[in-house]
Amino acid sequence: MDEGSDHIMAQDLNGAPITIGSYVLYINTGTAGQVIELKQDEDSTWALLDTTGLYYNVQALVITDASAIKVKKEREAGEVDKDDLVRQQTPERVVDIGQVTGGG
Repeated sequence: MDEGSDHIMAQDLNGAPITIGSYVLYINTGTAGQVIELKQDEDSTWALLDTTGLYYNVQALVITDASAIKVKKEREAGEVDKDDLVRQQTPERVVDIGQVTGGG
């Protein structure tokens, strides 16, 4: 880990502070993880996520809670409870495809 990463001031897309240990969501892909390192270059501040081992520009991250990370890891492992997934669905995510037909 970068020795100076504890002293880097970082903010997410909404201006909330990001620190090592913060749980974040990458808005472009929905990738979620815990910040394990912060680093800066001349132009940007970057956060290393534990789930991917990749650095993300903090301006494309939003703070989330640990439950988002837990659910994502369970999905990847195939351990998600169906009731948990139903509770997470928002009305704009639920789509009825019962009346969809193909063209002829």
